[in-house]
Amino acid sequence: MTPVSTTSPSATFDLWQHFRLLAMRTIYFGSGLVIAATSIYSVLDGSYAAAAALFCVAIGFILIGYLYRNELAPQWINFLVICCLGTLVSVSMKSAGIMGVYWMYPILAMVFFMFDKTIFVLVIMLIYALFAAVIYQVLPFDYAWRVAVSMLVLIGVGAAFLIMMSSMQRKLFTAAATDSLTGCIKREYLSDMVMQAIQKSERAKKPVSLLQIDMDSFQSVNDRYGYLFGDKVLEEAARRIRNAAREHDSVIRSSGAEFVVIMPNTARKAAADVATDILDRIRHDPFTVKSLTVTVTASGGLAELKAGQQWGEWMEAADSALYQAKSQGRNRLKVAQ
Repeated sequence: MTPVSTTSPSATFDLWQHFRLLAMRTIYFGSGLVIAATSIYSVLDGSYAAAAALFCVAIGFILIGYLYRNELAPQWINFLVICCLGTLVSVSMKSAGIMGVYWMYPILAMVFFMFDKTIFVLVIMLIYALFAAVIYQVLPFDYAWRVAVSMLVLIGVGAAFLIMMSSMQRKLFTAAATDSLTGCIKREYLSDMVMQAIQKSERAKKPVSLLQIDMDSFQSVNDRYGYLFGDKVLEEAARRIRNAAREHDSVIRSSGAEFVVIMPNTARKAAADVATDILDRIRHDPFTVKSLTVTVTASGGLAELKAGQQWGEWMEAADSALYQAKSQGRNRLKVAQ
């Protein structure tokens, strides 16, 4: 049976979040340095009060960049930062006219990296409304409407970029996480997915169950018919497991002939029905590869997550149930109590 790791689960691969982190570090440090340079210019221009205010803002940006150099800053901090930058640009446009307009575009671009999808649209439209109101005050109408349209074009391009990045991340994750033989998720992602299932269950206060499946005496199939035959049987068994699992269930190949099925929003009784269906599909239909036919069975251990249970304890409970199924004669399902 699968040995259960006691180490903490690794972070799930997320290309977009990593890209956002790099972008945000650049934004915080870059904005801080630019504002610091502007404060020096204000000193040379004799505007000491403005220089002091700008320097304090610059220090704040650099400090945020340092404190959150290894993780994304909270959304409320990002909102304060973008409001601060928006105010500075608005003041710049009122004092410098057309020259201040150029600073609007990098501010709009920053919004795409600073906020989650849940509030991104609201923030980008608020910033756009602020800038549009200011440019119509400080610029002639013939210039103002062209600038407003150009901002909309930038927002549209940025939105298309976000959609493409999200699609690319899904494809990369699928390619990296899928086992080439069985089409199931690789073992490397098992602990992450178990942890995520626990977190979602606790947030939604919904049950979640975990099923461990082991093909009975599968080594004898390899020894008798060869590993190529065994691979074909394993591939077909995985297909049957995926077909029996529901759309929202996750199927992971945990080792050579072992699988884990995570069933969210599913209590023990309903999960046992799904598990029984999976085992029936494996044992009732013989596996045929070319002219050879063999009947294979499987054993299962099922455990519903208990309140306060850690991910390792949950997997241990399912593993213990699987051990009972094996020790009592195989070809059966045992449910952890």
